[in-house]
Amino acid sequence: MHVIRAHAGAWLHASIVFVVLAGCGRKPVHRPGEEWLNKIEIEGNKSIRAKHLRAGLALRQVQKQGGAPDPYLVVVDGQRIKGQYLRRGFLEVDVRSRVERHGDATSVFYTVQEGPRAKTRVLITGIPASEKELLAEIRDTLPLEDGEYFNYEPYDEAKEKLLGVVEDAGYAKAELNAHVIVDRVNHEAVVHLKYELGPKCTFGDIAVLGIDEELERAVRARIAFKPGEVYSSAKIAETQRNLYDMRRFSTVRVLPDKKDGSVSVVGVRISLARSAQNELSLGAGVGMDPITYEVRGRTGYTILAWPAPLMDFNIDLRPAYAMLRDENTFEPRIRAMAKLRRIDLFRPFITGEVEGGYNYLTVEAYTSYGPRARLGIETPVVYRQLRVRAGWEIESLDFRNISPLIDPALQMQLGLDGTQRIGQYSQAVTLDLRDNPIEPRLGVYAELRVDEGTPYAGGNLSFYRLTPELRTYLPIPRTSMVFAARARHGNIWGDVPVTERYFSGGATTQRGFPERRLAPTLIGFDDGDMKEVPIGGASLFESNFELRSRLTSVKGMGLGGVAFLDGADVVNQGQSIDYMNLNWAVGIGLRLFTIVGPVRADVGYRLNRTGPGNPDAGSHYAFHLSIGEAF
Repeated sequence: MHVIRAHAGAWLHASIVFVVLAGCGRKPVHRPGEEWLNKIEIEGNKSIRAKHLRAGLALRQVQKQGGAPDPYLVVVDGQRIKGQYLRRGFLEVDVRSRVERHGDATSVFYTVQEGPRAKTRVLITGIPASEKELLAEIRDTLPLEDGEYFNYEPYDEAKEKLLGVVEDAGYAKAELNAHVIVDRVNHEAVVHLKYELGPKCTFGDIAVLGIDEELERAVRARIAFKPGEVYSSAKIAETQRNLYDMRRFSTVRVLPDKKDGSVSVVGVRISLARSAQNELSLGAGVGMDPITYEVRGRTGYTILAWPAPLMDFNIDLRPAYAMLRDENTFEPRIRAMAKLRRIDLFRPFITGEVEGGYNYLTVEAYTSYGPRARLGIETPVVYRQLRVRAGWEIESLDFRNISPLIDPALQMQLGLDGTQRIGQYSQAVTLDLRDNPIEPRLGVYAELRVDEGTPYAGGNLSFYRLTPELRTYLPIPRTSMVFAARARHGNIWGDVPVTERYFSGGATTQRGFPERRLAPTLIGFDDGDMKEVPIGGASLFESNFELRSRLTSVKGMGLGGVAFLDGADVVNQGQSIDYMNLNWAVGIGLRLFTIVGPVRADVGYRLNRTGPGNPDAGSHYAFHLSIGEAF
């Protein structure tokens, strides 16, 4: 028997999407005697497919609405088709149009004579012969090689970078006149980069405006250049990023003074406007997981630059009220935390945090409650993309509502028979080379986390945990698709804290399982009913493979599709993961790209290990609805 598990609101969301898509597919009604556009045909095209040429035409909208072709749009769309060829280097292309009418139905035909595709030749002038390295860097920045087919897109995208290269070499007042010359005899596109460099410059005086003296010291410590250094536009941009990262300013303007073209010293004025100090966020929602229905809220309050200019204070309160589905009983869930954060601790870019709070949480096997405290520090190392975190945390937990399937001997083994105090030191190293952390298309993300539980940290358990993770993203050439992959491993040695055990399954791990259901599980009878209670394991492996693609748009929002393959397993202490026999699931999903991020719906189907003795036995499907990519 197949079991489908869904988060609350999932079917409502799917229904809304279905209605929207159904509405978009409605055909127009044609009245007798009224002219209407029947089809748009493109002839003679060989290098660009007709569907790609038609996609950007204004007449496509006229056709969808059932209207007649406007003669002006017929001409304009012909220019659009020609423009697509020109952008790809067909500089001698010719496009002609004709209109044919059969009764009320009208057809528009475009005849394309492509001509030869131009090849690239690059000509750079205005760079002194002594600047050989600069000339080589300019050539490397333009992604068009001599003799290859010309394409306007990489040429247009490189223009700003081509000017930035000479500015970074100290030519602050340089100008670039970039243009393409068509050589019809040789069928070439001559890319002429004509520079006027001006004097080689250095940074001059730096003026900081709009803030008090105490904050100015921190601002100046984040400036990426000093007076007397060779001028660089990249240093200007880096300084602006550094100051915005302080979260103290609504506006940051780093303005070099280039007015006097004959002067080789460039002064810089930094104008800052303070942002609002108080931030209040409110939220609420409903949810459903394998054991509960839940109503939850969230309140966040942040005071920036308090109690000192470089400190922030934050309160995060997450109350919830859950009904246990199997027992029809109600449990509160509370997470209350207060955090004090200090930026530029000891030196720029080092962040320190002090956090304290209280948790009251119900899971399948028990309810845990108690206070928690944490100290942490984070800093970049050498590069902004490489970061190191270190910290200490301690948590004191008591337990109640322990599942009847956990007998006294197992309660003692798991540490549920008394107060469990977890004190640990944590360290992590992350390397983030993704082009976009929210919707990455290219790059790599790697993390290595190490935790040591020890009495020296204030706990009553001794353990060691190692959790490495690697993600990679690769766009597929000439398509909108991206291949994404992720692998995560984890292992705990020593006294395994019951609240630190590994679980898999859910929207961001193994999508063939509901949340937390891929884990060592107790199975037995409770009040005459067969129940399963996952208790977690000491060793974990997860792997995910995705092929992501943009499909279309709905009401101005992008709609994407995903095909995925997930493999994972979690085992008890002393057992080894069988990498040749992981729990595998395949699936598909949709992504609706909204202003708050991708709204994601995934359906996973388990391929193996669904029989008795396996986690979540008998379940084949799982449905997930969430916000954000899986990884």
